[in-house]
Amino acid sequence: MNALFFFFVAVIRDIGIIDVFDVGLVSWGIYRVMLLIEGTRAFNLLKGLGILLILLVFTKDLDFNTVNWVLANTLPAGFLALVVIFQPELRRALEDIGRGSFLADQFTPGDDIGDLVEQVSKTIETCSKKRIGALIVIEQEIGLKDFIDKGVPLQSPISSELLNTIFMPFTPLHDGAVIIKGSRVEAASCFLPVSGNTEFEREVGTRHRAAVGITEITDAIALIVSEETGTISVARGGKLHRELTIEKVREIMHSAFKRVSKSRGILPIS
Repeated sequence: MNALFFFFVAVIRDIGIIDVFDVGLVSWGIYRVMLLIEGTRAFNLLKGLGILLILLVFTKDLDFNTVNWVLANTLPAGFLALVVIFQPELRRALEDIGRGSFLADQFTPGDDIGDLVEQVSKTIETCSKKRIGALIVIEQEIGLKDFIDKGVPLQSPISSELLNTIFMPFTPLHDGAVIIKGSRVEAASCFLPVSGNTEFEREVGTRHRAAVGITEITDAIALIVSEETGTISVARGGKLHRELTIEKVREIMHSAFKRVSKSRGILPIS
C-alpha cells in the first residue's frame, strides 16, 4: 500500500500538480456535458460520431486511405450538425450555469417495479372501464427529453391517483401524453409526432397515431386507451397492437420497467 502511494506521488511530481488538475477539470467538464445531453436523441448522434472518430484513427493506422479520406471529410460536417442539433441543450446549459444548478447532480430514488406496474395498470383499467382517453409513454434507452421539455413538467412519483386526475376529461392536462421516466411521471400534456403510416384504419385516431409516431423514432413503449370504445392498445417499434387485456398490459409494463432498471440502474429489480 505504501509503495502504491509513493508511486502516485512520484507520478504527480513528474507530471506536475497543475497538469493533474487540468486533466481532472477537463474530465469533469466532459462528464457534466454528457449528463446534460443524456436523455436526448442527439446523444445517440454524438455516440455515432464518437464511433466514426475511433474508426478514423484505426483506418489511418491500418493504411485504409480511401476510407480514412471519406471519414476525414465527413466528420467536420457531422460536428457542425451537432451545433445545430444541440442548440436547445446548449441554451439550457447556459441557463443552468446562470442559476448555479449546472454543478448539481440529479438522482431519482427508485421504487418497486411491481408497485409501479400496479399503479399504471389501475389507471389503464379505470380509463378503459369509464372510456376515458389516455396515452402513457414509458421511456426506454432512447431519451424523450425533447418531448418532455415541451410538456408540463411534473417530476412526481407514479401513482394511479395522479394519473387518473391528469386524464380526467376537461382538465388542463387531459390532452397530450404522459411521459414516464424511471420511477417518475416526468411530464404531462406532451405532444408527440403523429405517424404518417397509411396502413392504419380510418377509425384509428390522433391519440393512436401519436403513440405509433413516438415509437417509430424511439424505443419507447406507449399505452393507449380509446375514448370511443375503451379498448386498450400498445405501440412499440412503430407497430400498434390492439384489444389487449389488463394482464397483457401488466406483462408489457413489467418488461419495460425492468429493461430501464437494467440499462440505467434507476429502479431496483424485483
